[in-house]
Amino acid sequence: MKKGYSAIIAVFLLVSVLSFWPTSSSVGAAAASPTLADGTYTLKYNILKAENDSVSMANDYFEKPAKLYVKKGQMTMQIKLNHSEWTTGFKVDYKGKIIDTKVIHKDAKTDTRTVQFPISSVNSPLISKIHVTVPAYNYDHDYTIRFAFDSKSIKKVAAVQSAKSAKSSKK
Repeated sequence: MKKGYSAIIAVFLLVSVLSFWPTSSSVGAAAASPTLADGTYTLKYNILKAENDSVSMANDYFEKPAKLYVKKGQMTMQIKLNHSEWTTGFKVDYKGKIIDTKVIHKDAKTDTRTVQFPISSVNSPLISKIHVTVPAYNYDHDYTIRFAFDSKSIKKVAAVQSAKSAKSSKK
């Protein structure tokens, strides 16, 4: 009888230890977060629901890919929204605080706007709060969504010029 209990305890301990052991996917995720060099990048993403990994209906209201600007280790994201008039509020979580995004371009003809905001990481989902208002349908709701970035899709599209090289290229 004691031998049977010892085996059960040993299996329980082994399962307990292995559940906390880093897996290849968790090690890969940590290894896949190199510091990006200064420059401009594109990055694919999806909008997920707050409560699970299902793609949100809001996914269709955001143009892909996003632009990512890196300067001295600081990252700034630019995202273009379509149906801009319906998305009346758009905030993101930055270092634990919900902050407003900054509108950098608005086009009333195409009902789009481009917003900019700082970002800490592209390796984990970014929580966002949006407010959607559609007066024609008497629709007025707040939503929490998550940006799931595809860090494997990062493509550099431009390098940052130094002040010296920018002056010499104007000559």
